[in-house]
Amino acid sequence: MQRLVALLLLVCAAAGAQDGQAQLRDRAAALVAVGKYAEAEPLLTRVLKLREEDAGTEHISLVPAIEELASVYRAQGRNAEAELLYQRSLTLKTKAAGGEGLEIIPDLKQLGGLYVAMGRFPDAERQYMKIVSIRINAKGTEDLDLAKDCTELAAFYINQKRFAVAEPNLRRAIDIYQKQLGQEDPQLVPVLDSLATVFIEQKNYPPAESPLRRAISIQERANGPNHVKVAPRLDRLAMLFYLEKRYADSEVLYRRSLGIWESSMEPDNPDLASSLDNLGVVLVSQDKFEEAEPLYRRSLALREKSAIASLNNLGMVLEGKGQNIASERQYKLAVTLADRVPTVPGSSASDNAILVKMLQNYAALLRKLKRDAEAKRVEERVKALTK
Repeated sequence: MQRLVALLLLVCAAAGAQDGQAQLRDRAAALVAVGKYAEAEPLLTRVLKLREEDAGTEHISLVPAIEELASVYRAQGRNAEAELLYQRSLTLKTKAAGGEGLEIIPDLKQLGGLYVAMGRFPDAERQYMKIVSIRINAKGTEDLDLAKDCTELAAFYINQKRFAVAEPNLRRAIDIYQKQLGQEDPQLVPVLDSLATVFIEQKNYPPAESPLRRAISIQERANGPNHVKVAPRLDRLAMLFYLEKRYADSEVLYRRSLGIWESSMEPDNPDLASSLDNLGVVLVSQDKFEEAEPLYRRSLALREKSAIASLNNLGMVLEGKGQNIASERQYKLAVTLADRVPTVPGSSASDNAILVKMLQNYAALLRKLKRDAEAKRVEERVKALTK
């Protein structure tokens, strides 16, 4: 009976310890979610210490606590400390599995990313190469996850401008996707896009056309010719033609792309500005100045609205903090911008909604500051805009 009581007490104590660790982890997770890493760190350190006391320093159950603490170190820029923890997690997993298997791939990716952040590119490359090797040993040379690994390795090489080794990895990934999923699977699109990047970055433009055209074709088959997913691919090929000074071909694609973007967005969406500018540049390159001018004016008006909205929001925040002088400065900047940048001819009252809202806020601030004469002038402008 006494042994049974002792055993029950031991089980209860262990359960209580687990509950305490769970509470500490929950509190740490809440702090991490709002960026309070320094406050989360001692909680996670305590969790790891408790796990070590329960299971010893070499048990696989330590891994979650180790990796959570490592992620907090990394978020704080304490990369050397994070590296030690990731290495420890990797060692525990390898020991538990009896060798290097698929289960350590997440750890290798973490280390690879960490080494890139630290500028230790040869060390990062070794992690990515090991991932590919492990994947091949475990699942063969035609596995879809291997295609993803090769694409990630290629992205690393592209960032290092090592295009000669990026290209074969991308071609290997394309080959796997084609064999496993078919010639028209959408998962091919980003890989084809990266392959085009390899050529474009080397200013070897002609070979880039084929993968870009194929990416467009795949998206068109999957989503239809006027789908919003087609537009970025059209933009990419249009830019390639522009670089090759094939301005007429570039214009055709940019016009088509702009049509898709316009059909998928509100007419006053600031995101349209870049598409308008792209087409404008190609038109100017062909001396089509009359056609380019309204595009640039429209782009400018859209950017004006975006800037005015940002200044208005900042002004409201500063006013809310009681910083009225600083708030007024933002409203004045917005008014100056609105006066300096031309708007699209024939703008309607709804087109001026952002400017009107900002002016109303400005007038309210002036009233608060007892500057009624200035407020009245701003209010008159509001009336004119909404007439």
